[in-house]
Amino acid sequence: MIDTYSLPSGPPDIMPEGIASHGDVFYVSSARHGTIFRGHVGEATLQVWQPAGADGRTQALGLTVDPLGRLLVCGWETGHLFAYDTATGELSARVTVDAEVTGLNDVCVQDGYAYVTDSKRPVVWRLAVDGEVGPAEEFLDLGAFGAPDPADCFLNGIVAGPAPGTLIVCDQAEEVLWRVDTVTATAERVDLGGVHVAGDGLVWVGDVLYACDNSEEDGGIRMWLTALTLSADGRTGKVVERWERPVADTPTTAAYLDGRLFLVNSQMFAERSGHPVGHPFTVSALIPPHS
Repeated sequence: MIDTYSLPSGPPDIMPEGIASHGDVFYVSSARHGTIFRGHVGEATLQVWQPAGADGRTQALGLTVDPLGRLLVCGWETGHLFAYDTATGELSARVTVDAEVTGLNDVCVQDGYAYVTDSKRPVVWRLAVDGEVGPAEEFLDLGAFGAPDPADCFLNGIVAGPAPGTLIVCDQAEEVLWRVDTVTATAERVDLGGVHVAGDGLVWVGDVLYACDNSEEDGGIRMWLTALTLSADGRTGKVVERWERPVADTPTTAAYLDGRLFLVNSQMFAERSGHPVGHPFTVSALIPPHS
């Protein structure tokens, strides 16, 4: 069984960021160049699936596959959300949000809609994906529910919540999780009992929510894979365990497939902290550590 998957050689600063799975296949994005790589659980090396810059995709972060088999790709500061047919590789849609400043970071699908976090403002965008990909609307501004000014927040990971019609959203800067109700278009902070989670990507494995989590301690940054459990309504939760990951790897997000967690090792903080950055960029596969 392969436990480390490598991206192919290319620019020295690929900086992989997002991941999504579709059957035994998984896709990884490049935040720096917009390349989309495709891998298979049985093959140790990924391949370029969508080249850098194609379709105006010069940056690519969060990914998910919708029920119609389209890979949705967040275009960060380009303001674009891309949809690609996973069977043919063809561009199905490119939607641009109506905002002068934006940072489309992560995406999940629930009840026929794609919900996208914006890291430049505390905003969640929404667009229909139950047929043709629809236009993006500014669905919810968390500032109306107590989120801080844009300079003090950084919305990041997003997943469906434990209750129908809910989402869980990370504010990585404020180190909190938000519960979003998609029916009433309201939001509230998840009560974690005073514990801070500086979450990046999120993924469910059964009833355990894993977060790629970073925290500042003693003047330095530490990287964690953090396991949480949430109440049935998603209003409360607790951190049940944390496992430290190498700072040089800087895991940004994870997907669950083949019975394992696939962690994207972005090397982003390595770059900021003076560690060597470069090939091979990797994805680590491990059995979920919390049983």
